[in-house]
Amino acid sequence: PMMGKALSTVDVPVAKGTSGVLIMPDKLSSRKPVQDCIRCAKCVSVCSMGLSPYLLMALSERAIWDSAEEEKVLDCIECGSCSYICPSSRPLLDYIRLGKSKVGQIVRSRTTQKQ
Repeated sequence: PMMGKALSTVDVPVAKGTSGVLIMPDKLSSRKPVQDCIRCAKCVSVCSMGLSPYLLMALSERAIWDSAEEEKVLDCIECGSCSYICPSSRPLLDYIRLGKSKVGQIVRSRTTQKQ
């Protein structure tokens, strides 16, 4: 699996912190149509952090942030293995990133309120 962000344009600058660029033909780089989760648990078996990516995605899709926090969404290292292996082409990492962002905001606001 490749880490990083997929970009659909070359109009993005390559900066000092860019570790690499991979350009792929449209045929290989386009995403397959998303299908319903078939509960195969392949995403769970490849998760190096021992998380349940299918569950984190479902919680993020439904904006259930408290449960996403309990399921340790912030522990995800965003390696992309779950999205790469998913036979249903679910955008697992996209939703996990959303969950991390929202839960992170909630945690920061809680910390600020306590101070």
